[in-house]
Amino acid sequence: MPVKVRVGAALSGLLGGQRELEAEGSTVGDVMRTLGIHERLCEASGKLRRHFNVHVNDGEDVRLLDGLGTPLKDGDVVTILSAIAGGGETARKVWVTFPPELIGRPLVWEVGHRFEIVTNVRQASVSNKIGIVALELSGQEDEVSRALEFLEGEGVSVSPIELDVVE
Repeated sequence: MPVKVRVGAALSGLLGGQRELEAEGSTVGDVMRTLGIHERLCEASGKLRRHFNVHVNDGEDVRLLDGLGTPLKDGDVVTILSAIAGGGETARKVWVTFPPELIGRPLVWEVGHRFEIVTNVRQASVSNKIGIVALELSGQEDEVSRALEFLEGEGVSVSPIELDVVE
């Protein structure tokens, strides 16, 4: 059962310089073993190293699912990213306000897939008239900036968070 595997630019060396390919496996761990990257991404105990993030399909973190035992089916997408730490990387917290015509569009998901960033919804209030989301974007500064510019270009209002949200 082939699944797509995608990695961020920093990890393309794991896949021989490619950023996307197909692999066989019924679980996330099986796919990693098939690709020969399990030992690189996991501790000796078999647990995913904390400086890697692995997501299935629309951004579900495997740590919140069944870990490396998370089952996969034909056509699923596994995304592997480096966790954010040091060197030109940033985490920005912003309020994003969606007008009514954009509420149904999964823009937070789009941003997480178009740019090499990690999105984290910290707080949200959505109705059929307006959507207000406290969003944290982590990644290289230029990618975070490009992601925010993309949101604004789509008609979303973006402003910095100046108060504490769920920490």
